[in-house]
Amino acid sequence: MFNNDLQTLAVERSDVCVSVIMPTNRLSPGRRADSVELDNMMEKARQELQNKFDNAAIAPLILAMGDLYEQIDFMHNAAGIGVFASAHVKKLIPFFFPVKERVTIAQTFDIRDLLYESYYDTPYVVLQLSQKETKLYNGHLNWLIAIADSDFPHKNEDEYEYSRHSRGNSNAGHSFVKEIEKNRSAVEEIRFKRFFRETDKLLNNYLGNKIPLIVMGDNKDLSYFRQITTHEDNIACNVPGSYANYNEHDLGALTWQAMKLFLDNNKDRVLRDFNEKTGQGLGITGLDNIWKAVQEGRGFKLLVEKDYAVPGYLPDHEDYDLVLHEPKQAHRILPDAVNSLIILMLEKNGEVIMVENDALRDHKRIALITRY
Repeated sequence: MFNNDLQTLAVERSDVCVSVIMPTNRLSPGRRADSVELDNMMEKARQELQNKFDNAAIAPLILAMGDLYEQIDFMHNAAGIGVFASAHVKKLIPFFFPVKERVTIAQTFDIRDLLYESYYDTPYVVLQLSQKETKLYNGHLNWLIAIADSDFPHKNEDEYEYSRHSRGNSNAGHSFVKEIEKNRSAVEEIRFKRFFRETDKLLNNYLGNKIPLIVMGDNKDLSYFRQITTHEDNIACNVPGSYANYNEHDLGALTWQAMKLFLDNNKDRVLRDFNEKTGQGLGITGLDNIWKAVQEGRGFKLLVEKDYAVPGYLPDHEDYDLVLHEPKQAHRILPDAVNSLIILMLEKNGEVIMVENDALRDHKRIALITRY
């Protein structure tokens, strides 16, 4: 999923694009040092700009960077902060996930951390089951918002209550009570399945575009729901247990763990798919080899370790033969060839998946599944 910020940064092309990315601290005393640390990084970027470009050309850019810095509220930090500035774009972006400190000055923005985060920035729905009512939440990362409309919360309107008969002394009466006891669970199952079937039908209005569904409830309720649901393909995870007393904050922390596991498992499947495709001649490793394949339009899915960054070199007036060691002939420098490849892949309508560091240690930290 591409959010607006990622889309804006991914398409920007300019003579100078400045990306300053830094981890931040959510709690004191670490966050008190964040403003000083970021100011030092901004100064490093300013010095590099002044060493490479004409002062008149970069003056508006330096001013924009200062304006963005002044907008930061260091008392309410996320896990990281990104300052992005060019002639046309000025963005201040907090990061939910930890980031690595980097200053990049190139003709495109450093978008790897935004890509990593965008993968997890997937909307999902949480269904909380109970036999008296069902609740529904919209989920985003570890935040939940309860849905309150004409459908949810959905209450069980079946007023039937099982009443235990007093036991008589006669054998006939005793047998009758035993028979009722025997059928009790069957009656309850029918009632609760009917209620969950009503809930399942209501879900049709909330699960478009293959939105993942996390289902929470007691094991018995989860079992009933799985037996009647028509949304099996949407279910990302079941979370057993009764969480009726959880507030939205605590519930969000719990469901986010389940959602992240689901998304991580999808990444693992892509990694396994790469290994299979390699045996079919559709898998490539190595930055220079992958660069050529993507230039040829063969890139289908690109897997990159999230902090993999190396410079690269291209001959003047030619974009095909990327090399990773500085050549003697005239050439252009790509400060971060990995980021340049990521942007090239997106330009050619390929998919980019940022994976954890060391996940591709056996494949030179980067891998490509080709179209043909």
